[in-house]
Amino acid sequence: MTRAVIRTPDPEYPPRGSIRMYLDRGEHPATRAPLLGADLDNPPAVCGGCAHTVLKRLADGRERLKCGRRPRGSRGLRGPDLRDSMPACAEYTAASTALHNT
Repeated sequence: MTRAVIRTPDPEYPPRGSIRMYLDRGEHPATRAPLLGADLDNPPAVCGGCAHTVLKRLADGRERLKCGRRPRGSRGLRGPDLRDSMPACAEYTAASTALHNT
């Protein structure tokens, strides 16, 4: 009889999602550009206030915040979903109007 081995994560190295790993490296997950500030807990600017954010409406009515600086891929996507509170990248431009729809 074989026995399944369940690996527990090392407490010094907690598992991280890909978006968090980019932020830990100081890169924005959508643009791969450097983050605007080094303090992730208190960033000088956030994606929610950027002029490049795009509100994508899905066929089922859900909405996703995307970065307009990233070109559409082969599946019509613009990279990972963003949050309003995500630290902004060095390409940040303050928004003067509401979000654009796609």
